[in-house]
Amino acid sequence: MRLRWLAGGLLLVALGAGLWFFLSGAGKTGAGARFAVPLPPVTATPALLLPAPDPGLVASSADGPLPIIGKDGRQVWKVYARPFDGADRRPRLALVITGLGLDHALSQAAMDRLPGAVTLAFDPYADSLKDAFNEARSLGHETLLGLPMEPLDFPRQDPGPLTLLASLPESENVARLNKLMGSGSGYVGFVALWGGRFLADKRAPLPILEDLRERGLMLVDNRSPAENATAMLADQMKLPWAAADLILDSDAEPAAIDQALAALETQAQRTGAALAIAALSPALVDHAATWVATLDAKSLALAPASAIANRQSTAPTPAQ
Repeated sequence: MRLRWLAGGLLLVALGAGLWFFLSGAGKTGAGARFAVPLPPVTATPALLLPAPDPGLVASSADGPLPIIGKDGRQVWKVYARPFDGADRRPRLALVITGLGLDHALSQAAMDRLPGAVTLAFDPYADSLKDAFNEARSLGHETLLGLPMEPLDFPRQDPGPLTLLASLPESENVARLNKLMGSGSGYVGFVALWGGRFLADKRAPLPILEDLRERGLMLVDNRSPAENATAMLADQMKLPWAAADLILDSDAEPAAIDQALAALETQAQRTGAALAIAALSPALVDHAATWVATLDAKSLALAPASAIANRQSTAPTPAQ
């Protein structure tokens, strides 16, 4: 009988404590609640990027919203960049995958399977670019837009109706650039597509580079940074730039992909920063997904393209 009374008393005490916990607000999850268990720390790099466009970084035009530098001095390439820990002293390497948006299933696979630190560059003629940028950014990917420029063998190889041509007046090339820029928002800049003839011209590239700088964008060149005249000019103009230490096309065999990624690691370890441009393909997605998982163990930092900006040397590569 005494045991039964004691048990009943303990039960009443427990119920009373629970009632006090509820009425006092200690058990609430709203404002004013207190928790004895510490919350997990906030990570330095958020998993998701902020929505775009930022109202202070666009201007309306007949071609759509065009990027501008904000009145407060904010630049598009910095605001839309995927955050990267500047205190990370490991060698940085960036992987830019081009051709997103043409094959929707494959593009979605790249967005889903590859970590956000892989930069995704969308084809300028892809459908629904605005939605594509938003989707990629919602998954943490920094984005670029392809910039079609006149190749050496134009018109046999024609990058499409918005191609920048050395033979066109400056106003027409700028008009084409505006049409490209108005297709969406959230990209940090452009990645060069083709361009052998256009970029070799002494006159044609300058207005385009100036326009990118004045709009707060960056340029990723598709040629080696060593002795790269465009990169040198961008550097002098204070235009943020990066350049491809290696390029992989969509027909690259699996062994070639692995070899190229290994070479990128070596370049990053030697110079501190390296960037690869690779065309979207099923083999690339498979091999890149496996490769990026090995970088931490090698003390290498996978970085978005913006974190490589102005970190590569245009000096001639020393003879091996």
